[in-house]
Amino acid sequence: MLPSKKRLSPKEIKKVLDIGTKYRGKYGMLVSIPSNKDNDEFAFVVSKKVGNAVQRHKMTRLLRESTKDLKSKKNIKGVYVAFKYCDEYEKIKEEFKSQYVKATRDI
Repeated sequence: MLPSKKRLSPKEIKKVLDIGTKYRGKYGMLVSIPSNKDNDEFAFVVSKKVGNAVQRHKMTRLLRESTKDLKSKKNIKGVYVAFKYCDEYEKIKEEFKSQYVKATRDI
């Protein structure tokens, strides 16, 4: 589980999804807004279309792990919405990192 200081609350998730900028990839979409806090905050939404509960949970764990080594001068609040299953850590990490770089660059 992400530390509580890096998690978004349900109200913040709704706000990000409503007004955020979308960055689409092969396996999911990162929706982000700028953050004035000293660290990034994320939430992960894995659709039931992705697969059974085991697959959804595995993808969530891989996404959580991929956020651990992200560093940027600008901080964001982001919601990653997954819509295609992938169980390869390197692919998910590469896609998430490219979307994160685009999001921090566009702030």
